Amino acid sequence: MFFEGPEKKVEIALAPGCPSLRARGRPYWEKVVGKARAKILSRMSNERMDAYLLSESSLFVTDGWLTMITCGRTDLVTAILRMCDGLGVENLQYLIYERKNALFQEYQPTNFFDDVKRLSKRMDGRALRFGDGDDHHVFLFHLERPYRPEPDDLTLEILMHGIDDQAGRTFVAGPLHRKRYIKEESGVWSLLPGFQVDDHLFEPMGYSLNAIRDSRYYTIHVTPQKIGSYVSFETNQVGQDVNKLVARVLGIFKPRSCDVVLFQPQGCRRDVRVPYPAKRAVRQCLSIGYRVSFDHHFRQVRGASKAFPIVL
Repeated sequence: MFFEGPEKKVEIALAPGCPSLRARGRPYWEKVVGKARAKILSRMSNERMDAYLLSESSLFVTDGWLTMITCGRTDLVTAILRMCDGLGVENLQYLIYERKNALFQEYQPTNFFDDVKRLSKRMDGRALRFGDGDDHHVFLFHLERPYRPEPDDLTLEILMHGIDDQAGRTFVAGPLHRKRYIKEESGVWSLLPGFQVDDHLFEPMGYSLNAIRDSRYYTIHVTPQKIGSYVSFETNQVGQDVNKLVARVLGIFKPRSCDVVLFQPQGCRRDVRVPYPAKRAVRQCLSIGYRVSFDHHFRQVRGASKAFPIVL
């Protein structure tokens, strides 16, 4: 069994004075999510945010901005264009579309270059690649429009490949004690204290978690299959203890390698320390006011492993 874990992501912010995104209601978001070839599994809300757990990842909606993440064989750009029809490109303060390199690109319905062609028909933007094309990398397209982020507008992504076998087995569907283990002992529920949590354990394997507090969120998506195991962690709660948070996430999943992506206002110079050696580092300032850092890290090898068996 193989499932493409690496994700596609869009973040959109509306100009001041536009109608609330939350007021559009769940039926509207079900149509948007459907355009991406996904569906809504559940929703939780607080006074500031609606968090939708999807069949392929997550959607977070506030009055003025949204973040949508999809994995598998989804077509996120079609959902983006559907939102542009309803919201109006002229009403967007910013739009960022991000796409992690796929493990099996040949099975994807689109590639990044096709995505950019479709988006560019509707808006002026710039496309970038962070990292080497023949190694781990992230593609990014953003709307070319002046914007000034708030000083605390930071987003951290930890994209992990080759997770530890024992950690992966935790997220394979099984008896009820397995779900209790995820909640009480794996550590994913308590990475950031005080957050309301919604999660789902997929059959036969896989796991998604949304957690929210006010307008802050964190989300985790686990694809634990032997070939191409992958975990993503993302949050906009980036405090002074971010290095401890990174160490805790890596301590749970123990990946062979990871990409750490940080969006921050250009006036901010936050650096994230990762307890793995670095192989690549990229820094880029965007015209929309963000400074983006991309770092690829790997875990040092201790001893030799066995060859991977292939079943024909």
